[in-house]
Amino acid sequence: MAATDTDTSIRSSCHCGAITVTAPRLPEYINVCQCTICRRYGAAWGYYHADEVKIETKPNAVTKQYVWGDRDLSFNFCDNCGCVCYWWPTRPPPVCTFDEGEYLMGLNTNNVNPEILRFVDRKFEYSQMVVPLRSKDTAHPDDAAKY
Repeated sequence: MAATDTDTSIRSSCHCGAITVTAPRLPEYINVCQCTICRRYGAAWGYYHADEVKIETKPNAVTKQYVWGDRDLSFNFCDNCGCVCYWWPTRPPPVCTFDEGEYLMGLNTNNVNPEILRFVDRKFEYSQMVVPLRSKDTAHPDDAAKY
């Protein structure tokens, strides 16, 4: 990624344009998470501090949420077109962190113009596949974690 690209704000929107998320810069990298939910969504996450993104909805637009497992994250999608737009932490740190002490959210970069993200590194993250939930009772049947 070119150094000048890091200061470029990006705009992500669902297919119908009802939900728009604006982030202040390109993500450090794009994560194609392989956990039980993300691989089904086909999402490619860019991570940001929760307080640095702006989420806007058009009048009468509805954002639906899916919360499961440890109930640490809500996956938010457009009720009209069905696009997964972002995940949002439901609990403050240290529960919702990927890096020490950071309260992060995930922006689905598949809703961003791909030309803007052309030179951002992508990684396929498999580590979340084996991270156990706090309770096996809430795990997905395909959960590969050891309990």
